[in-house]
Amino acid sequence: MDEFLGLVESGHFRILEPAEHCCAVRLTKLIKPKLLDEEAVEKHQIDLSDDEGKAIMVVGALNKEELWIYEAKVVGRGGPILSAVVQKIF
Repeated sequence: MDEFLGLVESGHFRILEPAEHCCAVRLTKLIKPKLLDEEAVEKHQIDLSDDEGKAIMVVGALNKEELWIYEAKVVGRGGPILSAVVQKIF
């Protein structure tokens, strides 16, 4: 599992660090299926609406081609001050 720092924007998680993974993705609790079943993946999507505009830390397995982080778990949420600092730095 990898660790990602980013911001929630328009319901997507925008990865800021590590920089080489910079993109906007969605999060799912589902383990990556052998055959991609988009409906099943979306069914297990993590709702980020309460985190809109916040900096969050996520662990999971990134699949850039599909723009999902599988087995995702939000392990930290920044408050207003920390989220503003993250926005300024990145």
